[in-house]
Formats: sequence, structure tokens, C-alpha cells
Amino acid sequence: MTAAHALLLLDAQRYRHEQLEQQNPHAADFQRAAWRNALLKARQRGVLVVFLQRDGEPGDDHEPLTRGWTLHPDFRVEESDVLLRVQGNDAFRESPLRLELRSRGIGQLSLLALPGSPAVSATRQGAQHAGFVVTTWRPEETI
Repeated sequence: MTAAHALLLLDAQRYRHEQLEQQNPHAADFQRAAWRNALLKARQRGVLVVFLQRDGEPGDDHEPLTRGWTLHPDFRVEESDVLLRVQGNDAFRESPLRLELRSRGIGQLSLLALPGSPAVSATRQGAQHAGFVVTTWRPEETI
């Protein structure tokens, strides 16, 4: 891939992964290992890694500064990565994401999300509306 590519992590917050851990610990371990592998490959290839941290309303699982709002400890933001706080499932809506990506020459995005995440379709639509080419990252694919 070229430098004009970014990997967007839609569900890196702790509460989503802890839900999966409670439902199926083996699947949660597999999922986190696949994500760590995707991050490693993306960084090695110079793909921009973007962590999207959703701010929820008071009492929500995403309420800012709560345990569930924080990034899962398996996923660390590195110096070359971007961390953006966003509202709602569409990471492009009322956020600096489009400007951040365009300022870096990004035109192609891969989305990394947990199965069943409502953020995938909303962010995909927002990205396409903003003119980005979007794919969904899958564990068997390489970036």
C-alpha cells in the first residue's frame, strides 16, 4: 500500500472488547491478536493508523473519562498514529477526521471494527460521502 492509505480503528475502546471477553473469552483473545497483527503490519508498511475514540453521553458505555471509554490496553497509540475523539457511529460527522486525513494526503481507508459494530456502516457512508475509497479490513487480509 502507499502512504495515501489509513487504517481506522472503530472499536478500540475497552468496553467493546470487555463485552466480547465476557461472551466468549477465546474469540476475544483471537480478535485482539488479529488487531495487534493488523496494527503491526500497517505500521511496518507506513500506513497511517487512526484510533477513533467515541464520546458518549453521561451514563453511556462511551462516557468520557470512564473505564469503558478508554482504549483497550492491548492497543497503544504510537507517535506516528493519530488519536481522534468523535461523536456517534459516523466518525466523519462533526469531527476533524476528514481534514486530518486529507491534510496527510490520505485517499484510501480500511476499517477495523468488531463484528456487528454499528460504526462500520455509518463510518463507511460518511467516508464515501467525503470522497474516500473504503474497504473493511478482514483478519485473513494483509494491508
